[in-house]
Amino acid sequence: MITILDVGQDALEARSLAAILNGEYRLLYCPDPGSAFTALEQVKAAAILFDIDGWDRSELEGLDAARVGLPVIVLSGKIEPSLVVRAIRKGATDFLSKPLDIELLKSVLRKLIGPRPSFPFIGHSAAIRRSAQLLKSYARFDFPVLILGESGTGKEIAALALHRLSARSNGPFVPKNCAAFPDNLIESELFGAAKGAYTGSVERPGAFELASGGSLFLDEIAESGLPAQAKLLRVLASGELWRLGGSSPRRVDIRLISATSRDLELEPERIRSDLLYRINTLILALPPLRERREDVAELAAFFLRSACRSPKRFSREALELLEAEDWPGNVRQLRNVVHRAIVLSDDLEEIGPQHIMISSRMPNRP
Repeated sequence: MITILDVGQDALEARSLAAILNGEYRLLYCPDPGSAFTALEQVKAAAILFDIDGWDRSELEGLDAARVGLPVIVLSGKIEPSLVVRAIRKGATDFLSKPLDIELLKSVLRKLIGPRPSFPFIGHSAAIRRSAQLLKSYARFDFPVLILGESGTGKEIAALALHRLSARSNGPFVPKNCAAFPDNLIESELFGAAKGAYTGSVERPGAFELASGGSLFLDEIAESGLPAQAKLLRVLASGELWRLGGSSPRRVDIRLISATSRDLELEPERIRSDLLYRINTLILALPPLRERREDVAELAAFFLRSACRSPKRFSREALELLEAEDWPGNVRQLRNVVHRAIVLSDDLEEIGPQHIMISSRMPNRP
């Protein structure tokens, strides 16, 4: 039977919960994080339930001690947004309110203890597993998410997964790349325009209205320009927008997911500090490929299967060559290299190191 550590609950509550879950899960009661740490040296547990009501809520004392590479489900009788954020940053996988909804608890346990969460990421490294775990936790809440990561790490894929796993999944997902629009057009793209707002303009909604009821993904938000950022801040604060040249406000209901490939600590002038505080309630940092080299072979095999129906495979030497690269373009660059290798190897069944061309310069064919 699957063992779960029940940490910090009242002993009577723990016995009651153990009786309810008996037959599906074995609950091992631990009165405090210290006893949980000792128990983990003696038993193989699949997850941890951690009741934080008996601990210092401001510091979430003990959660780090309980976090040992297992899913941690935080329990509390009083859910506050700030508490949820702190719990997740301390390592919580999920957050449930008390009194417990047993069916919801069982559903969460089945999801966490089943096959390891890989959607939407491919790989088995600790870094990417952690990102997948955070993403699934964030999807349960409606707070803004800021995705950080270098170009090619999969920020839009992560944003779409957040939407599809959320309660807004039946609503629209509207992506906009702020770097794709000049300053004089980005405001109409985001907020819409009234007829006659500028030469040739017609009445049309912007991204916020199109995404209402769903999720709006603003990629490269730090490229949006300070004037647009000021209007963006007002919309996020009030839930209302004015179309460019419009005469009345319009209500919108969106979950904002933002992303940037810039290091905002090094370039703080790129974004208003008050806007940053609005959009970074939850932060998802995607690791560059060079920090998870153990995923390269799995990713390469996935791109090979996706693009090639013939029974091709990589030689051991080819995979070693791929794993040795630093991949400044990250997963996107790896995908392009695999596609290039498919073409260069023609009808051969095996892709060798001679077919791996990392640079964009195409060599002469032998």
